[in-house]
Amino acid sequence: MNFYECVLLLKSSLTEEESAAVIGKFQKIVDDKKGTVHAIQRLGKKRLAYELRKERKADYVIMYLEFPNASDELEIDRAARLDERILKSMIVKRKKLILPTTEATSEGGSGGDHSRDSMMESDEGEAI
Repeated sequence: MNFYECVLLLKSSLTEEESAAVIGKFQKIVDDKKGTVHAIQRLGKKRLAYELRKERKADYVIMYLEFPNASDELEIDRAARLDERILKSMIVKRKKLILPTTEATSEGGSGGDHSRDSMMESDEGEAI
């Protein structure tokens, strides 16, 4: 299996319903490709280091994904580039699935602390 972390920077002007619609769109793409969404971590609105498309803040969302085929992540990347509600996206391939253990708060959460991450293991003892 192929594991990915997909980071999406959504426009800060989106409402909760609009943000949920964007996330739902990507979950549907993963489901259509017979993949799995293991977790979605919403880190909240944060100030950007530099201006992107005239926006100074963005809503950070991290999706932990699994696909049966390596080429399936290309559809996620394509959809992220075409959606105007997304300022920037990044997909990172991982060898092992590493999920966050706690949810970050929506405003001012410290989502960057990797010491709280844990690894899920399968019955055979190998990391999934």
